[in-house]
Amino acid sequence: MTRNRLRLSFRTRLGLIITVVFIAAGAGLLAVQYVVVQQLFATAMRITTISCSAETPVGESGPTVPTGCAVMGAQGDPQFIEGVRIQGGAAKNTTTGAVIQQSVFLSNEVSGGLFVWSIVMLIVFAGVAAAIAFWLARRSMDRISEVTAAARDISERDLGRRLDLPGPDDEIKELGDTFDGMLDRLQLAFAAQDRFVANASHELRTPLTTTRTALEIPLEQGAVPAALEPALRTALRATLQSERLIAALLSLARGRAHLDNVESVQLDVIATSELEELADAARARKVRIESSIGAASTEGDPALLGRAVRNLLENGIRHNSYRGGRLWLRVGTEAGMAVVEVQNTGALLDPATVALLTEPFYRGDASRTKAGDRDGMGLGLAIVESIAVTHGGQLHVAARPEGGLVATLRLPALPALSPA
Repeated sequence: MTRNRLRLSFRTRLGLIITVVFIAAGAGLLAVQYVVVQQLFATAMRITTISCSAETPVGESGPTVPTGCAVMGAQGDPQFIEGVRIQGGAAKNTTTGAVIQQSVFLSNEVSGGLFVWSIVMLIVFAGVAAAIAFWLARRSMDRISEVTAAARDISERDLGRRLDLPGPDDEIKELGDTFDGMLDRLQLAFAAQDRFVANASHELRTPLTTTRTALEIPLEQGAVPAALEPALRTALRATLQSERLIAALLSLARGRAHLDNVESVQLDVIATSELEELADAARARKVRIESSIGAASTEGDPALLGRAVRNLLENGIRHNSYRGGRLWLRVGTEAGMAVVEVQNTGALLDPATVALLTEPFYRGDASRTKAGDRDGMGLGLAIVESIAVTHGGQLHVAARPEGGLVATLRLPALPALSPA
């Protein structure tokens, strides 16, 4: 856990690396400069010492000889060096000591001042380098952030979006173009999958309808021998189950497709109608329904949204307790979203099971299905989620602490019309 708290973003690490490299290079440069200056002072001190220690004949006339400490001219011609009157050998020795002492003092002062100011300038420029480094890191990562944001936002419902990154033809643009190519391939794959599901479902409905009719007519007329009747009724149930599966697959395929029929839809009216139609099914399972239905409108396909609300209610009834189960329906608007929430009693569900309930054909483990309808196909909540995403909403499922499930459908709400 400590390791996760101390993790730094790549942008921060890049800025820190640039800053550390600059500080290391600056410190090395200043260290080399300091050593060079010290060497120059040492060389100058050696030259000064040798020059001041040189013997100059006194009392002889001759040309002027520079010694580094004094300039001795003709005999009896005194010179003044740093306020010291030079005349003869004694004066020269006094001047030699003074000049060497002053040179040592000057060397120490300059070296100390150079060291202190080097540290100060290193700190100042380290701050400037850090600011520039983080600015450069942010600019360098901005285009990568565009790719990250697009990858986060694009889903299988929005595969038509593309990055189309502008700018120079560099590695980041190559990354964006590669991402766009991947989206092209995914869009083609999903489109082919949806076409296959829709076409296969349409093609299978006709023969199944024919088979169901061929089984129902002799059973209703009593023209089937008693020994064959159980087998025919089993075949009829299987045919009806296949028809329901095909209808569910068609709903799933339609839910994944783009909306063609968009209009204002009153979810409260749909919920009330679906409750009335499912009242007999709830009574048959002894499920008591409590509802709180307020105004809630959205925009979309009425048939698909009706299917989504019905699936939520059917799921709550089917997977309820054996007897005395309860179901709560709440419809309303909150935070700009139209909400349809269905809670039902039932078996305790673990988080791993809840996370899989919106997967197609997942029917849950025995703890979830033992009180429910084994004829369920595991597509109910998958269809609801598909319809929700297509309409710009979302489906959230969570386990009730007391057992059962809470399924919440959220869709963008239409603004309420003010009374005339």
